[in-house]
Amino acid sequence: MNSLKLLTLLIGLYAAQLFGQTYEVVSVEIVCTPKKIEQFNTKAAEFSPFVHDNIIYFTSGREYDMFNFGENNWNRGGYLNMFKAEMKGDVDENVKFKSSTIISNKLMTNNHTGPLCMSVTGDTMFFTQVKPVENTKKNKKKYKPQLYMSVKVDDNWQDPVALPFNDAAYSFGHPAFDSYKGRLYFASDIQGTKGGKDIFYADLKNGSWVTPQALESVNTTSNELYPYVVDGCIFFSSDRANGQGELDIYWQDIKNAGEVEILNGINSPEDDFGIFVFPGMNKGFYSNNSSGNDDIHFFNMDKQTTVRNVLAGNFTYRNIEGTVSGLNVMIIGEDDEIILETTTDSKGDFIFNNIDYDGDYRIETRSEEELYLTFYDENGNPVTKLVSDENGSFTYKKLGYDKGGTLALIPEDMIDVELNKGHLTGQFIYEKIPGDYPDKLRVLLVDEDGNMKFETFTDKNGNFDFRNLDMEENYILTVPENDDDLVLLIFDKKGNVVAQLKSDPKGDFTYRKLSPSYSNSLKVLQEDEDVFELETKTISGYFEYKNIQGNFEGGLTVQAYTENGILIEETKTDAQGKFRFRSLPLEDNLLFKINEDDPNLELDDFTLYIFDRDGKKIAQLRRGQNDFFIYKPLGFESANNLNQIEEDSIDVNISIKTDYDLVVVYFDSNKSNAKSSDLSKLNNMVKLLKSNPSLKIEVNAYADARSSDEYNLILSGKRGDWVVDYCVKKGISKNRFIVNAYGETQLVDENNDALNRRAEIRIY
Repeated sequence: MNSLKLLTLLIGLYAAQLFGQTYEVVSVEIVCTPKKIEQFNTKAAEFSPFVHDNIIYFTSGREYDMFNFGENNWNRGGYLNMFKAEMKGDVDENVKFKSSTIISNKLMTNNHTGPLCMSVTGDTMFFTQVKPVENTKKNKKKYKPQLYMSVKVDDNWQDPVALPFNDAAYSFGHPAFDSYKGRLYFASDIQGTKGGKDIFYADLKNGSWVTPQALESVNTTSNELYPYVVDGCIFFSSDRANGQGELDIYWQDIKNAGEVEILNGINSPEDDFGIFVFPGMNKGFYSNNSSGNDDIHFFNMDKQTTVRNVLAGNFTYRNIEGTVSGLNVMIIGEDDEIILETTTDSKGDFIFNNIDYDGDYRIETRSEEELYLTFYDENGNPVTKLVSDENGSFTYKKLGYDKGGTLALIPEDMIDVELNKGHLTGQFIYEKIPGDYPDKLRVLLVDEDGNMKFETFTDKNGNFDFRNLDMEENYILTVPENDDDLVLLIFDKKGNVVAQLKSDPKGDFTYRKLSPSYSNSLKVLQEDEDVFELETKTISGYFEYKNIQGNFEGGLTVQAYTENGILIEETKTDAQGKFRFRSLPLEDNLLFKINEDDPNLELDDFTLYIFDRDGKKIAQLRRGQNDFFIYKPLGFESANNLNQIEEDSIDVNISIKTDYDLVVVYFDSNKSNAKSSDLSKLNNMVKLLKSNPSLKIEVNAYADARSSDEYNLILSGKRGDWVVDYCVKKGISKNRFIVNAYGETQLVDENNDALNRRAEIRIY
């Protein structure tokens, strides 16, 4: 498909690029430091370790008896079998092991068994087992290793099942399973090798194994054995020329089809093989026979990635026309030093190349005008717009890296890392019609060949979901009945918008896999630092005037501000008073204001309703301080330890002082009048208000989640009104109050409804 390449938004820790900050990998180097393990190896062979759930599995020719197998069994050396041992304490060169035991007698034969590997869930095991094969010549038997699998049921391994592509005429061994791809790697001498044994792989598709394919990028005319795959890299052993001895361990970045490299620091003149690397690639185990026996050793791993950093963007004025040319743009470091400096061109564009700085930094300009800053990805697509603060600064956080193989546009908290499955949740909206949504819109996910993989339909609010997406696949999201006005919003688990996309003329929204990961120490970035993520808030709402919705010919002008009073965006409502802001920052509190020139409209008679993506009303707001409708989705922070207050002891004594600006009162279930034990708080507040006539009061009222959404919103409003009526009866003017209702949307404690039935009263 000739689909438009839309924003490739790389979200959270699953990122190799973010906000136009693009990293070109210059080089990757892995260095290992081997450490000898004490009190584990024996005089017999121990090799090919595999770790799952703090248990090390390995293959050994050690003897087994009643202590490591069961009673009534005799010593029996000579054959390889699969063992396990629990690891105690930290996994390093000083790791301790409990006594080893046979994994399962069901997996044993009168011949060699092992090595093994497991799925990421630990309930499926693949292993090598030697089986005798009849030889027609001289009626002798020959022995060829084959591949088997076993499934764990109720903590017991079931009888082994031979893999269907086995062939008794050839050898199959050394399995390594990539759970995320559903791909089994192994070594074999089947037809198609370049010489000796080569590494092959077979994919598991829809419950069936696909015909094995040679991994051409690593195979040579020598032997390639003992594959292991982790974090987009394959490790294997080979006796190819120019090594350090017999078998040496090599590695390759298979995600990017990088060059095959020898693993530095770990190889010796003897055989080095059977490696296991922990996810994150910072340590592992491997086998070596430098002592004359095959032994297992620990190693630390240091992965160094050198990257080249590019940052491109554009400046535009917020409130005036014209291009921002010749603007001085600086990257300012944590110590306020200027790291790099440039100027914008005639179109307001700028670019920084080769940024080599490992701290947080900010983009700063010297302009008296308020500016927008837009960043672009490497394809020239805008990926986010930032608003400067009062100092003209745009603050950035360092980027982070983690495992690759995820889909673009699916944020970190929507991905099951172990299963490598993603959840895509989105909403289609009409760009020019803020209150309407496409209902029953057909939404498809198709693969790169145009084959439909998933299908769903939007609900009445334009929402849709695709679950259990394979994070190794590329998809194109397409809408057969496309509308030029459609915009696609992608959400994270918190409900924040992480991407906004417009389709191409065919209705396609293109998804692309991320680049491979570089998860350990970087020469430019550090993985353990904070990550600057693209998250925005979409606010939808409508205005009522004296309980009448609509009748606003030409629309109302609505402005959104930060809680510090900085103007963010401005939009128009439709004739019904509906509006939508699509790119608001994740402020805890947001302020909205109506600019209405009609002298016949009283601004105090407006009510603002905020609703979520499902069309549920989540807030009912009235005009308050400085003519703002103040949206406080998280409520106030109280000085009281509210989560420890029990139902029968909500009688915390709050003494009102002139510098105290928050009072919290509580309500019984389905009641709109405050608990009698809290009336003293209100009486003290009334005294304060009478002695300070200039003070005003904002009441934010809430409910628990026992009843319907609509009922709880109404009930919370009644609770706020009751607080006002109580104070009015005590002699306080009603004009000094505003009431905002939030229903059940902001629970203080999901396990204690008594804390959720509350009104938070702010005095200002």
